[in-house]
Amino acid sequence: MRIVGVDIIELKGLTMLDLSYIIQDMTTDINTKASEFKIIEDSKDEPDLKAAQEFVGGYVEGITFPNGDYLIINEEGKLMGLPLNPEATTLWKATFDNDNYVTGRNDFVVGPAILIKKDALKIWAS
Repeated sequence: MRIVGVDIIELKGLTMLDLSYIIQDMTTDINTKASEFKIIEDSKDEPDLKAAQEFVGGYVEGITFPNGDYLIINEEGKLMGLPLNPEATTLWKATFDNDNYVTGRNDFVVGPAILIKKDALKIWAS
């Protein structure tokens, strides 16, 4: 089935839109090494917005951890199909439990990630 230039895929009662034409070339410059997990412990190493976007390969999403640390990931990483980041996911699951957070241990991190330790936060603290 095709509607106005968009393919519609039907799978056992699920309908999905094929929007790959929108992001077809967006993954060419993305750092897709799943093990890319940078930890910043000194504020002199803290990336600015442009450097963070280059590292994660797109728009950034910031998550403040309960201890004050700050995780930067690709905001659209899951939509883009970036690979699982095992180090960041392990940290996520150890921090966010199902009792106190909506997604808790059921969530995961994909693509490159930057963890800025609380004491190193200057640029991203505001």
